[in-house]
Amino acid sequence: MTKQAKNSIIPSFMKQLGANSFFSIPDFPLVCMRQERHAATELHTHDFHELVVILGGRGMHLMDGHYYPIEAGDVFLIRGDMAHGYAETNAMALVNILFEPQRLRLPLAGLADVPGYHALFRVEPQLRQADQFRRRLRLLPQALDEVALMIEKLEAELEGGALGYRFVSVALLMELIGFLARNYFAAVRREQRPLRKLSEVMSYIEAHYAEPITIADLTRIAGASESTLTRQFHKVVGRSPIEHVLRVRVERAAGLIRRSDLRITEIAYECGFSDGNYLARQFVRIMGVSPSEYRRQNRTG
Repeated sequence: MTKQAKNSIIPSFMKQLGANSFFSIPDFPLVCMRQERHAATELHTHDFHELVVILGGRGMHLMDGHYYPIEAGDVFLIRGDMAHGYAETNAMALVNILFEPQRLRLPLAGLADVPGYHALFRVEPQLRQADQFRRRLRLLPQALDEVALMIEKLEAELEGGALGYRFVSVALLMELIGFLARNYFAAVRREQRPLRKLSEVMSYIEAHYAEPITIADLTRIAGASESTLTRQFHKVVGRSPIEHVLRVRVERAAGLIRRSDLRITEIAYECGFSDGNYLARQFVRIMGVSPSEYRRQNRTG
């Protein structure tokens, strides 16, 4: 099927799938859905994340107004604000892992230094239309076998419901996401290079936010001009690279304010700010309150 104009294939009415229809336990939004022969489905959205792993067969994935071929080994993330569907499925077996990261309290920040995490969760979903879905994760056969075993363990834990199954299920999901993040660039294709470089820039920022970071540092890592890198950042995260650095620093400062009794000046130095006043100004701009007020609001006892 050839690419078509977006307006010609997206209906005026689009089905929206709500979390209440899938998560029988409201405070535990994690479900594994296996389909051995997935049928064609209409375009739809949902208000949760969907991690799709194609285990066998092939088909066409409808997204961003175009059809893209998919096959065994393909892995991609559908965020809640993304409309998608399937067509021309041929013995297509897949697993949908439905989850809400925030409500599960997944510590995804622990993967912030892994370029593949940024690629899977942030960069590829935002660049999907421009890149025509070429830069999705495609697992090599051995890696796909390992992922299939991980999914079976997750399914067994969710279905068994033994004591502590929530804890173990979340741990298995974290193991799966970590494995996928580490394997994102295992089979390097030439068209993956820009995505990998952008992901490496984001990982560098996460790992070095406490150190001086210049736009020259970031363009060197990206192997791109300042204008190209800035354009890519705006497309993926909606802001410039340097603004992203500031926001990462403020987020880390917020974490220290919540968890420690360090003075604001000490937190500023810990998070890459030159002084406490500069942190305070950026904190108010980004968080909407002063660091001291934020600390007061987030005291637990």
